[in-house]
Amino acid sequence: MATIHLYLVRHGQTELNAAGRLQGIYDSTLTKQGVRSAQRLARMLNDIHFDAAYTSDLGRAQQTTRIITALHPELKKPTIDVGLREFNFGGLEGTKNSWIVHQVRRQLGIGTFVKLVLSKERFATLLWVFNSLDKTRAAETLVGVTDRISRTLRRISLYENQAATHDKNILIVSHGLVLSAFLYQLSPHELPTRLLKNTSVTRVDYTNRHFELIDINVTPKKRA
Repeated sequence: MATIHLYLVRHGQTELNAAGRLQGIYDSTLTKQGVRSAQRLARMLNDIHFDAAYTSDLGRAQQTTRIITALHPELKKPTIDVGLREFNFGGLEGTKNSWIVHQVRRQLGIGTFVKLVLSKERFATLLWVFNSLDKTRAAETLVGVTDRISRTLRRISLYENQAATHDKNILIVSHGLVLSAFLYQLSPHELPTRLLKNTSVTRVDYTNRHFELIDINVTPKKRA
C-alpha cells in the first residue's frame, strides 16, 4: 500500500492576525509580510513534486495556496474543502486576544491561569476558554473540531490512496487552530506551546489507515 505524505500548511499572516484578533470563519487578506513569507514557503517546497492540493474555502488559505502552487506547474486546480476551514469562535469572532487573556485572568486568578497555560492540557484548556466565554454558545468544541479535521484528512488520504501505485505528496493549506486540534489528538506532547506559526508546514504520513507525525511547525528562513 502506498504512503500518503500530507504537507499541512498554515496560511500566511493576515490583517486580523497582525491586529491580534481571533479569526475563525471571519476572513481577511494576507499582509505584505504574509505574502512574502508564503513566497518563501513556496520556494522551500519547490523541490517537492505534489500530486494534488487541497485548501480551505476561506480566502486567506486560498490566497496562500495560489502563491505556493504558482511554483508547482504539475498541480491542477486545488480542491476546495470546507472540512479544512478554521475553528468557529462563535460570538468571539474578531475579539482581541488581549481581552480573552484578561477575562481568564480575572475569572481564574493569575496563579491558576499560569498553571493552565503551562499544563499538558493547555490546548484543551484553550478551547474550553473559548466555549466558556462565548455567550452565543456557537463556538466549536474540542471534540467537534477534532472530529471534523480528522475525518477530512482521513477522507482525503483514502481518496488519494485509491489505486495508487506509488507514494504521493499532498499539499493541504488550512488554519492554525484546526490543524493544531488534529495534531493534539495525534501527538499532544509535540504540539508547540504557541501552536502552529503562520506559513509553517507540518508533515504527517498516512499508511495502512494510520497517521504518523514526521515533522512539525517548520518555517522558511528569511534571506540574509
